[in-house]
Amino acid sequence: MALLLKKIKRYLRGKFRSDLSAGLTVAMVVIPQSMAYAAIAGINPVYGLFTAIIPTIIAAIFGSFPFLITGPTNPTALVTASVLLPYANLPDYFEFVVALAVFSGIFNIIFGLLKLGFLSRYISNSVLVGFLSAAGILVIVNQVGSLLGLQLSRTDRLWERIIQIFSNLSKVNLYAMALGILSIGLMLALRKINRKLPAALVTILVSSLFVFLTGWNETQGVRIVGDTGLPENITLGFHLPDIPFGEISSLVLSGAAVALFGFMETVSVSKSMSQMSGTPFNPSQEMIGQGLACFIGGFFQCMPSSGSPSRTVMNVVNGAKTKFSAIFSGLSVLTFVLLFSRLISFVPVPALAAVVVVSAAGLININLIKLTWQSHLKSAAVMTITFVSALTLPLQYAIYLGILSTILIYLGEKSRVNLSYLVINEHGQYFELPLEKIKENQSKIVIVNIEGDLYFAAVEDLKNQIEGIFDTNIKVLILRFRRTHLLASTGIMAFDQLLQSAREKGVKVMFCGIQDEVLDPLKDAGLTEILGESAIFQADSQLFSSTQRALEHANKIIDEKKSKEM
Repeated sequence: MALLLKKIKRYLRGKFRSDLSAGLTVAMVVIPQSMAYAAIAGINPVYGLFTAIIPTIIAAIFGSFPFLITGPTNPTALVTASVLLPYANLPDYFEFVVALAVFSGIFNIIFGLLKLGFLSRYISNSVLVGFLSAAGILVIVNQVGSLLGLQLSRTDRLWERIIQIFSNLSKVNLYAMALGILSIGLMLALRKINRKLPAALVTILVSSLFVFLTGWNETQGVRIVGDTGLPENITLGFHLPDIPFGEISSLVLSGAAVALFGFMETVSVSKSMSQMSGTPFNPSQEMIGQGLACFIGGFFQCMPSSGSPSRTVMNVVNGAKTKFSAIFSGLSVLTFVLLFSRLISFVPVPALAAVVVVSAAGLININLIKLTWQSHLKSAAVMTITFVSALTLPLQYAIYLGILSTILIYLGEKSRVNLSYLVINEHGQYFELPLEKIKENQSKIVIVNIEGDLYFAAVEDLKNQIEGIFDTNIKVLILRFRRTHLLASTGIMAFDQLLQSAREKGVKVMFCGIQDEVLDPLKDAGLTEILGESAIFQADSQLFSSTQRALEHANKIIDEKKSKEM
């Protein structure tokens, strides 16, 4: 007990003020953001506030990265709206949203318990850049109706939304449009003056006060949140999602997509902030933390949540020291809901749309797009595939397609084994040449360096290239395995066939630079007996030592053949 009190006192003296300051700053930003993101998801803004309380606190307690701020985010809200579009016009649509949070949470918990966090390394930056850029465009286009004072039907098709906007231009409310444009201008101006200012909160307060004083909501038809059907009794309490049993299967699949994307978003910010702060990050543990946040949040009227890139950066920049900064943020939003929830109904819808548009524009990072486009043709291809599919297909399919394209390109790169021709000059120096030089040199002894893991996708290419070497003037082939660390069963079968082919063509094959992880499966398959112990030269700490020994042995074989011929 005394030790616990000592730790508490130490925390209060050293880190409490920093965490409290960072948490309050994040809360001022998340209050307007969470309301706006709830509107994107198609539910009342008050439930966005709930999502900035429960999931934020739960993820902070059970997650691995202490500075991560969890809650409603722009892309996650968009994915939620996309996967639930078939239920958008149902009176109980809200029940599907909270049920989706529960199912996505279950998937994340399962992924974490199975230690699948390592899969995050296969979620490429190209997928994230392409998806987030498309998400930014979709969010902005979807908010144009609210900015112009139009009430449009729900759709996740970009071109359908654009057609709707142009076909309803005659119904634009000029007062709503003016308020929306001024709100965007105010946010941008405040950010330019000082990025630490809660620009979104100030914009919401100023626009709400302006509409209240002018009476535009009553005289000029500017919609406020109260017009959207705000619940009469706002209570943050336990709620069991009520959905038809027959819809559970479709929600399970949608939950997997939301969980996967939420994890992508969380990993992207946690990795970058982990590098910046030097604080370790455990992806599998974070999956569990995010899963519990979503799962428990779903039973407290929360929409699906994930790690927020913008608020996490703000938390770090404002001096957060521990995970209590996130807890203080959640408690601050709870205080706002308890004391000022009635004021939410006076928030103008165009101002909320302005907050969404400005934050969504931040998802379109031109510098990252240029960097990805110029870095590598394959990276540019993955980014383009993800971007185009996100604009034209339901978002859950775009996520899977982007990741699938990354895996296919990765397998395509790994399906080719890099083979090079090693030659030694009169000074004993080794040079690495293209494989084609073997035909030009017409050497009787050839050293081929194998670089890459020999699994099933790479074996056919390996066989074809070595078979081509057998058709030259070669008498001894030395295969160097120094840069090979995996030999799968398909590779062993390929070498068995190559050794048979070598015998038929009178070529002696030798292995050098070979390590235990490659040698052991060769022994188990009996290939070392076929080769003979004298034809295997294991690697040691000195580079090219085993290669030199193999070359000396090969020269003896050639000399013996010459003497026999004489």
